[in-house]
Amino acid sequence: MKRRRIISIVQGVIAVIILLLLVSSIDPQLTLSLLTHLDIGFILLAGLCYFLNNLLMAYRIKKMLFAMGENIRLRVTFFSHMAGMLLSDFTPARSGYLYVAIALNDRDVPMEKGIATITSTYLYDLTFKMIVAILGAYFLYSYIFADRLSLAIITTFLLIIAVIAGYVIIMHPGERLRTFLQKREFLKKVLVFGEQSRSIQKFAPFILSITLIGWILRGLQWFLIVLSMHQFFLTPLDALLLNPLLTLFSLIPLTPAGWGIQEAGIVLVFTAMGINATIATSFALITRLVEVGVDLLGLRKFLSYPLKNTDLLSFYNTIEGNIDEKAFNSDMLVQRYFQRRKTEVIIDALTVKPGSVVIDIGCGSGVQLRQIGNRGYARAIGIDVNLNAIRFAQGRSLPNTEFIIADAQYLPVKSSSADTIICAEIIEHLKSPDHLANEIERVLKKGGEVVITTPNDRSVWGAYELLWDAFGRGRNYGETHLRFFSEDGLRNIFSDFSECETRSLFFVSPLFALTNSNRLLEIGIRLDRIFERWGLGVSLVMYARK
Repeated sequence: MKRRRIISIVQGVIAVIILLLLVSSIDPQLTLSLLTHLDIGFILLAGLCYFLNNLLMAYRIKKMLFAMGENIRLRVTFFSHMAGMLLSDFTPARSGYLYVAIALNDRDVPMEKGIATITSTYLYDLTFKMIVAILGAYFLYSYIFADRLSLAIITTFLLIIAVIAGYVIIMHPGERLRTFLQKREFLKKVLVFGEQSRSIQKFAPFILSITLIGWILRGLQWFLIVLSMHQFFLTPLDALLLNPLLTLFSLIPLTPAGWGIQEAGIVLVFTAMGINATIATSFALITRLVEVGVDLLGLRKFLSYPLKNTDLLSFYNTIEGNIDEKAFNSDMLVQRYFQRRKTEVIIDALTVKPGSVVIDIGCGSGVQLRQIGNRGYARAIGIDVNLNAIRFAQGRSLPNTEFIIADAQYLPVKSSSADTIICAEIIEHLKSPDHLANEIERVLKKGGEVVITTPNDRSVWGAYELLWDAFGRGRNYGETHLRFFSEDGLRNIFSDFSECETRSLFFVSPLFALTNSNRLLEIGIRLDRIFERWGLGVSLVMYARK
């Protein structure tokens, strides 16, 4: 520990010295002129390129985790990724990016899966950049490099090859290595990590396609920054070739760039190319400011606390008991329309008979049971974790109906006792959706039916959610929606059922409803039917029969 502290202190001191040398080597007047005459439009476009690259990387993480059975929301993977990027900006060899696995673990993603996803995709990125840097930039610009710099590049190249080789061995261990790793508990995790990584390799074309697009976006980002400075010292091709090369510098441990001062590598190469030191340093600092400015989105992760079941329960019990009732009869057309149409679709999907036993999981104020009660049922049970909602629902005094407090993942109901189950907008709030699915299968009778509604992962729901959290009335959906599902993903959870089908609802109609005009809403509903047919509606409805 003392040795690590000493090394960290020494690296910190050296980093400060290097920064001071960089600052002292520039012409203050020229720097001020460059900064005051920056074209903000090009800077914003450069930031957009960098943002889009990060969004693609986050989507890649989400897709890889989904392949390993972890259905995590894109916004969760995005902010986890951005937190890792923010740390990597200031850590040696960009090692802070490994924090992404820790951030995902806060959302119940096993650490092994998180690390496997990060390392697998990152090694593809690294290999691609290495090929571009070595085969492109090295041969194009090697005549300006000193022998020591060439040696550093070759050494880094060999180290990366060794890491990739070791990674391949872990994914495909021989019998002797497997036997050795199984002898110790902590070494068994290496085998698990290798298995998780191996399952990702079938997505190699997808991973590489994201890498290719990201490479183009990063090259374009650099070129736009050059244009913002009203300089022309880099062509688009130069930017594409130099960006991967200088990324390699940030991975060389015993260099300033490897200590987290990436500007040192940029300035060194640019000045070797004959570019004015002040211009090179200004470019490096502007690039850092653009990237850190976008990476600051990762602060959201550091400022938020890991969601625990107790935190969620506390939050849900702060919600008013009649919030669903208010939505059903809201003076806002968009709220009333959304709630009523969803309820109508749920009821129309079911075949409730006078002798049916109905369970509403996440019943809220009892809106669904009140509406479905018009058809008659022998008995109904409303279940919710919100004490306020249960108290309000009990005050309705619905015939043959009782309301109880319980967790949706552990239903206090006898096995094979229900004919019909309703679960509207609940499954996305659960850390373990499989527990809910298992409970539904246990409680339903043979031939019993269930209807589930939930946001559609393959839709523009995220945009609606942001607007609603910012301007709407009610709960903070963004913080409590933990899992989103596609139609295929939702059906997979209920694959053991004899019948299972899904459809989507809503697309532009909620926006039309914001006008409070029923005439415009009718137009929106007609447009919805087109997008719903393509499965792009923002809400999913699943019907399944046991």
